[in-house]
Amino acid sequence: MKKLESNILNMALVLTLIAVMAAGLLAWVNSKTEGPIEEINSQAIENGIRSVILAGRDIEFTVEEPVGNDGFVFHAVNDANGNLLGTAVESTDRNGFGGALKIMVGFDPEGVILGYTVLEHSETPGLGAQADAWFRQSSASAASQSVVADVLIGAPGKPGNHNIIGMNPADDIMMVSKDGGAVDAITASTITSRAFLRAVDAAYKAVFGYTAADGVSGASSQN
Repeated sequence: MKKLESNILNMALVLTLIAVMAAGLLAWVNSKTEGPIEEINSQAIENGIRSVILAGRDIEFTVEEPVGNDGFVFHAVNDANGNLLGTAVESTDRNGFGGALKIMVGFDPEGVILGYTVLEHSETPGLGAQADAWFRQSSASAASQSVVADVLIGAPGKPGNHNIIGMNPADDIMMVSKDGGAVDAITASTITSRAFLRAVDAAYKAVFGYTAADGVSGASSQN
């Protein structure tokens, strides 16, 4: 077999052939993985909705197509009777202590918070990362934390209110108490707490509109 002469034309042909083969391979891989990836993402969304709306209840539901507002809005409808179980909203605040903080919040049809989960964050482990638990536990839980927890995350906060489950952002101001809101901040993590509560407030607005925080001005942005 005659060896190809090394010139610009032959090199261009070889590179073109390689590019075509690579594009074909990528297209094949994409066709094989697109379905499974979509299924995984769909399952992750369904699990998130089940977590923030059903709180462990075994109810079969159908998720309506998401509506893009300030986040992604998912309506969960009871398969048995067609009633709206609740609405789950993905919401992101980009001004956390370490960067963006993304959450999913579940509301009942009247806007009461049923649950939430932190989807993504860039916060400091042991401090801002507490958001996944802090805003669902009673103040008594924080007050009775262990000595080890005291060392790792600081002394527990004073008795107050930092459990947002059961609150309605139309009535309860989703801001930290030092800014005139209804929620106590995570100990030593006020910036993260503000970002989290702004995300909750935005999630509510994406579905219901006006929130109690809209009537509050001059909130501090300093930690």
